[in-house]
Amino acid sequence: MKFEEKVLVWIAISSKGLSKPFIVPSKTAIDQEVYKKECLQPRLIPYIHANHQEGTYKFWPDLASSHYAESVMDFMIENKIDFVEKCENPANLPEVRPIEDFWSILKGKVYENGWEAKNAEELIQKIKN
Repeated sequence: MKFEEKVLVWIAISSKGLSKPFIVPSKTAIDQEVYKKECLQPRLIPYIHANHQEGTYKFWPDLASSHYAESVMDFMIENKIDFVEKCENPANLPEVRPIEDFWSILKGKVYENGWEAKNAEELIQKIKN
């Protein structure tokens, strides 16, 4: 059985706009080291500093295991990133997470009019556009 290529997309959103996205072909889930090195350090922290004063935001990760790994929690605490604790992040209620609306809109725009990607690079380009 042949499986479709997948693409990993990470982005931070707020009322101030969008962070620089991280978009790569992906065969597996993102691990905690990649999450810190590719998402939090170069994208989330600059986005927060450019758009939000301390105490005026709350970062709301999804429930991917890498997002709540101990080293990631330590990193966010050390960098004073105010985030939703895992115990306060409802597992079976994705409609309360604002990012879920973004993913729904993005998916609708990418695949409108029956568009289909021939490969991961084509999909990445469509997402970026």
